[in-house]
Amino acid sequence: MTTLKTDTLMDVPVKMVVSDLDGTLLNSEHKLTKSTIDAVKALVEQGVQFMLATGRHYQDVYLIAKQLNVDICLITSNGARVHNSSGELLYENHMPSHLVKKVLYLSEGFDVHRNLYQQDFWLVEEPHEALLAIHHESGFKYKICDFSAIDLAHIDKIYFTAEHDKLVELETLLKQHLSQQLCITFTSPEYLEVMNLGVSKGQALKMVLKQRALSFKEVMALGDGMNDIEMLNLVGHAVVMDNASEQVKTLLPNAILANSNAVDGVAVYLQKTILKSD
Repeated sequence: MTTLKTDTLMDVPVKMVVSDLDGTLLNSEHKLTKSTIDAVKALVEQGVQFMLATGRHYQDVYLIAKQLNVDICLITSNGARVHNSSGELLYENHMPSHLVKKVLYLSEGFDVHRNLYQQDFWLVEEPHEALLAIHHESGFKYKICDFSAIDLAHIDKIYFTAEHDKLVELETLLKQHLSQQLCITFTSPEYLEVMNLGVSKGQALKMVLKQRALSFKEVMALGDGMNDIEMLNLVGHAVVMDNASEQVKTLLPNAILANSNAVDGVAVYLQKTILKSD
């Protein structure tokens, strides 16, 4: 089992905290707890900027972020979109439509659930009640449609959900044909996601930090998934949740270990470090 550090001294003051959502800021029921909300508010009141970086759709994350009631920048769709606290779109990197068409063609016949994020919409071909349950906190819902009958422009993300073994087969095929043209990655064993080449939370964070004239050393990032790796490797203070997989922990040997999201790990870690009393 990988062993990560559970505490560290911060040589450089943290000016921004960036957090993943599912498996990190949200608890095991995909909800924000009062302790987490209070910790984020205290952080911002102390003068530290706060951001969310997630694979979720902007419309979904926006409704969750409102509960925090702080100015917040949102990196969504794994970095394909960035919005400021006013909801203004700062950046978007969607997939060329011909590549979207090829992904859909290659994934036909696989026993997986296919999802498209297109601008403000979440599109699916058939119902999936378990997915709706994950988004219950925000109320964000999909629209059922025929993928062969829609315009495939402005697709920010395609994701597939199924048993891991089925997704591994699909990942192998997609990478065989498209690894040089698209970003293809697991965010968890049950979710395989596809974005335009170069899209990641880390790349989106680079853009935001440049705009705000902040150094990577001044940033704390918290996450638990494979889609958090680049972001966590960039920052001066990387924090991995205890509920992260052994693979994620192994890929981030210098990261600090926080408690599980099931026990308010982010709030506890912020209280122990940035928010602790002098």
